[in-house]
Amino acid sequence: MAAVCMGLIGRDGTDECMQIPELVERTGISRPTLGKIINALARKKLVKTRRGVGGGVRLVHSVEQVTLYDLCVAFEDPVIECHCSFGFGHCVEEGPCPPGCLCVAQHSKHLEYLKNTTVLDVAETMSPRLKEAACLAKRSRRKC
Repeated sequence: MAAVCMGLIGRDGTDECMQIPELVERTGISRPTLGKIINALARKKLVKTRRGVGGGVRLVHSVEQVTLYDLCVAFEDPVIECHCSFGFGHCVEEGPCPPGCLCVAQHSKHLEYLKNTTVLDVAETMSPRLKEAACLAKRSRRKC
């Protein structure tokens, strides 16, 4: 959800802050959960927050510059490490895995995807689903 939020925040291409209520409305994420996501992104210096009138959230870097790989690195996600599908632990060039191990090739493809997919790509892909989720969230509170 962090990637989706970042993509939506930077999607307009402006340097203006996006207000939290607007982000809640666009995503359908509850305000407390969204607050946790934004706080985590701010701690990692990926977004800046500003309180008060005219406040909100804005990206530190351009939406086209931040990739899923950047998020994985920032949050120390273990998905960027190669683990052997055969149970030998971490795959390394010199180790118990046979040369040309499938898990190493698959991991390389996975990393390539993460490095080539921006948070803007994620937001654009998820946008139709987010609208539906936001509508469902509103419907639970009132009719959409």
